[in-house]
Amino acid sequence: MAKGKSRDKSKEALWRRTVRLQRQSGLTIREFCHKHQVRETAFYFWRRELDRRGKTFLPVRVAPEPARQVTAEPRPALPQPASRPSAGKIVIMLAGGRRVHVAPPVDRQALADVLAVLEAAAC
Repeated sequence: MAKGKSRDKSKEALWRRTVRLQRQSGLTIREFCHKHQVRETAFYFWRRELDRRGKTFLPVRVAPEPARQVTAEPRPALPQPASRPSAGKIVIMLAGGRRVHVAPPVDRQALADVLAVLEAAAC
């Protein structure tokens, strides 16, 4: 990480939850902040900061799907093992060989929260 203050993961997680709760509440930011006694300026700062942090690019490797066997005779369908990747599934490789398997649909904010917790746990 660059020189400067290190990130407070618990504060970041708190603000991610707060921003997500405001979006889900149906309230305006002003109404939400008043109801939950949150300073509007702090809310706007953290919403902008979390959006900026969410734009971090990570290396991605697209793995080809396994080749499918073609036969002349139709065979009865066999149950697919749970470990076989499904269409659209994403596998995120983390430090230390850990993997996160994600199947659509995905809530972007929830996924970001999970990855932030896993990243914090790795430190």
